[in-house]
Amino acid sequence: MQITESDAIESDLKNILLIESQNKVALWSLKNFQESLTAKDYFKVVRFNDETVAFIIAKVMNHECEILNLGVEISMRKKKLASKLLNNLINFSKARNIKQIFLEVRVSNTAAVNLYDKFKFNEIGCRPNYYITENGREDALIMGVDL
Repeated sequence: MQITESDAIESDLKNILLIESQNKVALWSLKNFQESLTAKDYFKVVRFNDETVAFIIAKVMNHECEILNLGVEISMRKKKLASKLLNNLINFSKARNIKQIFLEVRVSNTAAVNLYDKFKFNEIGCRPNYYITENGREDALIMGVDL
């Protein structure tokens, strides 16, 4: 049983799409993931026995970093993989003198909000009706942390 983290590659996208399909809203398309690879975004994956089971994508711009997407395979949740990915992004950002990391998260996604709280992210705003859901629309919390 081996867990590793590395840069995402094209062959990871099949499993990443499966992980993404486990979400109920705001699904990224294959093209979205390919564009992040092409753009050389911060795009890391966690592999468990050589199978991609988690990922994080972030955009670095000057002294800011925006988390664009983070996902963990349902069967691998509660194993601190998201924490590992987030911690490594924070360390990467600090090493590059990035001043702030921010993101948007659905208000109903309490697991994600709790994760970001653990890493000292604060609510800095709200985007009303930002996410399209099965039952209409949902607000997005804007959260950020100063490094």
